Amino acid sequence: MDDDDKISLLPEHVKHRILSFIPSIKEVVRTSSLSKSWLRTWRSFQVTDFDQSLILPDSAIHQFVGARRWNEYSESFVRFVDDALMRSCDGMPRFQVLATAEMAPHVDKWVGMALDYHVEELSINICKVENFPGNLLYSIPKRVLSAEFIKSLTLSGDVKFDGISTVSLPSLRSLGLSHSHIDNQMFQRLLGCCPFLEDLTVGSCSLLSEIEVSNLSFLSRVMVMASCWPELQVVRIEAPALESFRCYSPYLLKQDIGLIVRLSPSLRCLEFRDLFKMDDWFCQFLSKFPMLESLSLGRCRLLKRITISNPLLKNLSITNCDNLVDIRIDTPKLSSFDYEALSTLPSIWTENPPYNCAVGLYFRSPRIQAPSACFQELQKFLTEWSTTFGCFELTVHLYEWDEGMMGEINKKLDLSTPGIQHLKLVFDASQLSYPLILDSILSNCRPTTILLRVTKPLLKFICEALANREENPECCPGKVQCWKHELKGAKIERVQGTQHHGPLDWQIMLSLLPTLSTWTEVCFRLQW
Repeated sequence: MDDDDKISLLPEHVKHRILSFIPSIKEVVRTSSLSKSWLRTWRSFQVTDFDQSLILPDSAIHQFVGARRWNEYSESFVRFVDDALMRSCDGMPRFQVLATAEMAPHVDKWVGMALDYHVEELSINICKVENFPGNLLYSIPKRVLSAEFIKSLTLSGDVKFDGISTVSLPSLRSLGLSHSHIDNQMFQRLLGCCPFLEDLTVGSCSLLSEIEVSNLSFLSRVMVMASCWPELQVVRIEAPALESFRCYSPYLLKQDIGLIVRLSPSLRCLEFRDLFKMDDWFCQFLSKFPMLESLSLGRCRLLKRITISNPLLKNLSITNCDNLVDIRIDTPKLSSFDYEALSTLPSIWTENPPYNCAVGLYFRSPRIQAPSACFQELQKFLTEWSTTFGCFELTVHLYEWDEGMMGEINKKLDLSTPGIQHLKLVFDASQLSYPLILDSILSNCRPTTILLRVTKPLLKFICEALANREENPECCPGKVQCWKHELKGAKIERVQGTQHHGPLDWQIMLSLLPTLSTWTEVCFRLQW
C-alpha cells in the first residue's frame, strides 16, 4: 500500500460514508478496482438504487430498450441486484428499482426482500419496452400497500393495481404516482388509508380523471401534472395545512380543468404551468391566499390582464405568458421578480412599490418582429420597471437571433436603468457592436458591481477598455459627460472556475482568458 494512501486505512463505515456521496453508482463500482481493500469495501457497501445503467455502457442504455435486447443484459442485472440485496444484512432503509414488466418475477422477489427488511423508502419504476407486442403491465404486490412501516412510496411507469382489497399505510408521509395505471376508485382508497400524508405527487396517470383530496390534515405539499388518456377533468383539494401547490400540464392540453383548492389559508408557494384559465378566474383564485410568499407562472397563455395583490409575496416569476399586456402589482415585500418573454413585454403598474427588489429579465425577440421595434419595447420596459420598483439589482438576459438585432445597440439602447447598484448581463453581440456595449451598460446607472456572462471576445474587449481607460478623457466636449468621466476605478473581483481569490489585476485576467470556458461569469467592482 502506498504510504500516501491514507483513505484506504480508514474504518469501513467511514469509507461507506464517503462512497455514499458519489452521485453515480457506476463510479462507486469502479472503486472496487483500486485495491483489495476497496474491493472489500465495495462488497460490504449497501446499494439501494438499481437500474439497467448499472450493467450497461452509457451508449447502449437507449439502444437495448428499443431493440428488445433486454434478455441480453437481464442475467447480469439480476445477479447484480441479487448479490447486493443478499449483502444487506443490516437492514434496508431505502430501495429503488427501475426494470421492465418482463422482469416481474425478479422485481416481486426484490420488493419482497425489501419489505422483509422493513424498507422505509420504496420506489418502483417499470419502464416501457418499445416495439414489444401487447401492453405488459406490472402488478403491484399486495404487501406493498399494507406495509405499515413505509414512509415514502413512489410507483411509476407501467404498473397496475389488481386485486388489492386491503390498503393500510399509517406511516406514509410521501406518495408519488407517475404514469401509473390507477383509476379514481383505487386512488381514493389509497388516499383514505394514509392519514398522515404530507407530500403528494400525481402525474399523468392515464386512468385517473378526478383528483379529489380531503380529510388529510397534515398534507402540506401537492404537485399535479395533467394526464392525456383521458384528459384530467377535476382537481379538488381540501387541505387546511397545505403550504405548496404546483399544477403542470406538460402536454399543452387545451382543456379547462375544474380546479378547486379550499381550506388552505396557509398556502405559501403556488406554481402554474400551461394553465388554461382566464384573467377573472386567476385573480379570484389568487386572492384566497393572503399568506402567499412565492408565485410562479409559466406558459399561461390565456392570461392578459392580471392583478397580483398578496401582501406577503416575496418571489414572483412569470415565464412565457405570451399574451400578458398588463400586470398590476401590490406586493410591498417583493424581493425578487423574474420575467422571461419570447415576444411582447407587458405594462407593469403598482401603487405600493416594493423596497430593494432584485429584478431578472430574460428576453428573446421573435424573428417576426423588427429589431428596432424589439429594442424600443425593451428600453421602454426597462425604464418603466425601474420607475415602478426602484429596483436595487437587475439581471438582463438578451438572446440574439440575428445580426440585425444587436445592430440596434448602435442607436439608443440602454441596457441599464437609474438606481441599479448590482447589474448582471448575459448576452451575445456581433463584433461591430463591441465599442458601444459599455456605453449601453453604463449610460444611465452607476453600479458598484457588474456581473458579466458573455462570450470571450466581448469579455476581452471590456477588460481591455476598462484597463486602458484615461483619467481625463476628452470624449465629451460639451457639458453633458459620459460615464468615463465619473469612473474612478475598476477591479476584477471574481472569475468563475478559477482558484484566484480577491481582486485580480488586468494582466492576470488577460492571461486567464484563453483557459476560460465559454460564457464564464466575471464580476467587476466599480468605484465612482
